[in-house]
Amino acid sequence: MRRFKKIMIGVLIVLLLIVWGVGGTYFYLNYKGQKQLKESEVQDREGTYITYQGKEYRYNDDMINILFMGIDKKGGIEEEVAPGVQGLADSILLVSLDTTNDNLFMWAIPRDTMAQLRRTDEAGNFAEPFEDKITLQYGYGNGAQESCELMEVAVSNLLFKLPIQRYVSINMDAVPIVNDAVGGVSLTALETVANSKGIYFNEGDQVHLMGQDALNYIQIRDINQVGSAMGRLNRQKQYVDAFYHQALQAVKQNIGLPVTLYNELKPYMYTNLTLEDVTYLGTEFLQTHFSMENLKQIPGEAVYDENYHGGRTVFHVNYDELQKEIINTYYTEVKEDNEE
Repeated sequence: MRRFKKIMIGVLIVLLLIVWGVGGTYFYLNYKGQKQLKESEVQDREGTYITYQGKEYRYNDDMINILFMGIDKKGGIEEEVAPGVQGLADSILLVSLDTTNDNLFMWAIPRDTMAQLRRTDEAGNFAEPFEDKITLQYGYGNGAQESCELMEVAVSNLLFKLPIQRYVSINMDAVPIVNDAVGGVSLTALETVANSKGIYFNEGDQVHLMGQDALNYIQIRDINQVGSAMGRLNRQKQYVDAFYHQALQAVKQNIGLPVTLYNELKPYMYTNLTLEDVTYLGTEFLQTHFSMENLKQIPGEAVYDENYHGGRTVFHVNYDELQKEIINTYYTEVKEDNEE
């Protein structure tokens, strides 16, 4: 009995050390991720202060903004390629976490949004900015990092120099992996989804998306139909909302899921998010409040422009309305010292 007790005590000590090691590693990663994201804010940056209608507003430093891009390209992410073959940013979503009030905000940016873009000349120097669809900006990079950085600047400028701390670009092959990792997504098809190959979903169908079906629902559109990109964007917004609630339950059941996905997606993803960042954000994710009211599309209008490449749909931003919404979400009015 004495020997048995010694063995059991030894086993318990080993188990406690393992638990302490795993728990200690988790808390270290969580702490370091929070520290990194908070310290990524650049002092005296453009976008810290905004003046609107004679009033000054200051950016809320407790916001963490991450730019997500879905790239219309299959296979792995290539870190170095010639400009023009990197793919286009078919889906553009800014995800913002208010760490003070635990609110989650998302901004969908139509791929056809006309914005100021940049590209480099043959010598590698940036040429004069020019206006074109924001989806094209990703393709002007000479590799995944430059493409992401170009998109980050373009989106930040579009949103009145709003700071963006991190970016994530994933190729479309990653969608089924992420979708299935949370158990799939259930929703009602907003419209009939079809292209030259046939009909994939009928309007009103109640479906549980798994595997390739998830990608089909958020990607396919009839390119010959005017305005089809906006219809697809509405489906993507619907999917994001449904995915959020499904993912929340999945992470509650498995707190390590974000880190597992982070590792599984590496071949299809380029990001400046670190493992520590993901650990911290996974913890914060469990505390967030989110509803469809917080999933917004930047204000503006999609119109058919017959002068754009022989006739195409373009999206023109309502900048005055956008600035109001940006200020309401990310900024606080600066009060004078003598004001209450």
